[in-house]
Amino acid sequence: MNNVIIVPLYKNELNQFEHISLKQCFKIFIGRKIIAIKPKSLNLSNITKEYTFNDVVSFDDEFFIDINGYNKLMLSAIFYEQFLAYHYMLIYQTDAFVFTDQLDFWANSGYDYIGAPWLRPLKNNNIFNRYIFDIKCYIYTKFNVKKNGLPKGKQLYNKVGNGGFSLRNISKFHEICIVKRELAERYINLNNPSFNEDIFWSIEVNRKRLNLKIPNLRLGIKFAFENYPAYALRLNNGELPFGCHAWEKNLAFWMSFLKNEGYNV
Repeated sequence: MNNVIIVPLYKNELNQFEHISLKQCFKIFIGRKIIAIKPKSLNLSNITKEYTFNDVVSFDDEFFIDINGYNKLMLSAIFYEQFLAYHYMLIYQTDAFVFTDQLDFWANSGYDYIGAPWLRPLKNNNIFNRYIFDIKCYIYTKFNVKKNGLPKGKQLYNKVGNGGFSLRNISKFHEICIVKRELAERYINLNNPSFNEDIFWSIEVNRKRLNLKIPNLRLGIKFAFENYPAYALRLNNGELPFGCHAWEKNLAFWMSFLKNEGYNV
């Protein structure tokens, strides 16, 4: 299967953690197509001297100004159209980290979208609280309970998942961007800092009917961790996932695993 890794870049200098993320990307995905995307006005020469991307694709600067701009890009047919020669893309933000090359395995798993699950808060983790919390989450999702025009947080808990390290079926995403353009634009026009494009793909697209095949929590946790990584590791029977996102926010947890990969932070 013809797959590609997409690395969004917004600046021409990387910090220590971003270098670790990219070094690991090129180490694990050696021999694979790795493409950077960037704003048209950005000169990436400082980065491309060190990291040999197969290609660099530029988009209008407006898509990289802020998170709302990035949401527009990830919800636009223009973006996915550039990569229709490939079957799946792995979005690999510079705060992602990959442990082993499982890209073909996940691309062959039959799912259209996979990202790190948004785990429920641990305070709701005893049996009674889980039961009550799950009922609330179901009701909030079923009836699209909103706050400021956006799905309330309980719609997200234990759903798959975050877009920072995510697998996407390119042709399916391209098609949905066209068919559901008005719905996507309505979300974007809210311009709410709490809204990210992955909420659209994880929740909204499948609200009325199944448009994307997305795995459940138990399978999603094998793909990637993000929040509550120690709890995620227990859920995954002590096994590391394919990758993780926002690892620098839980550095104390990830430090030993990074050291095993040859990185000292």
